Amino acid sequence: MDEPVTLSDLVNRVTRLHPDGDALVHLSDAVVMSELIGDVADQLVGYFVDAARKSGVTWAEIGSAMGVTRQAAQKRFVHKAAAAGMLAVGALDPATFDRFTPRARAVITASQEEARAAGHDYLGTEHLVLGLLSQPAGLAAKFLLEKTTPEQLRAAMEEVLGPRGDNAPEHIPYTPRGKKSVELSLLEAQRLGHQYVGTEHLLLGVLAEQHGVGAKVLLGLGVERRGVEEWLAAQ
Repeated sequence: MDEPVTLSDLVNRVTRLHPDGDALVHLSDAVVMSELIGDVADQLVGYFVDAARKSGVTWAEIGSAMGVTRQAAQKRFVHKAAAAGMLAVGALDPATFDRFTPRARAVITASQEEARAAGHDYLGTEHLVLGLLSQPAGLAAKFLLEKTTPEQLRAAMEEVLGPRGDNAPEHIPYTPRGKKSVELSLLEAQRLGHQYVGTEHLLLGVLAEQHGVGAKVLLGLGVERRGVEEWLAAQ
């Protein structure tokens, strides 16, 4: 087994977010990061709970392996395991959007419609990127339009979009990378010293996630994280 992430690793990562920040800035960053870590840890355990259930393991056996009662294991995971497993993360915590601007919230709504229009039963980074185009007055779209056109971006995205499905569900769940990108947008806003999350932070969140389809397409079009930051600083 690889060496686990250490406290020192996390401390260094938090302090790198705002190298010149004071103790309260670092504390705020640490709180956000701890929430992300806790969420990922819960997803990790939930994934293997779902795998155990699919292999025929009982809730009593799962509880025993976790060191809790059957009831406690069910209370924590039964709804998640029943909801298509942990490969497609469901809804984000509503509190995630408390600091989102109206345009950023509109992008989230538009990304859901992009997924639905594509017939997809998941919401990934590719849909988030296309959702940014719905707000041409937003900083993200303004930057993107300096690098490409809506037609070019859509054409590039269509080349890598997953196969079309027949029936998109009413509530389309995020992929793990889609969810992480939205959550990273909060960290990107904090890193830049902003008290709100705008469309520009959503763009940075997708690029910070790095491995999603959205980031790969953007990089192919010459859209890079550093370039976005430099452009924002000049506005």
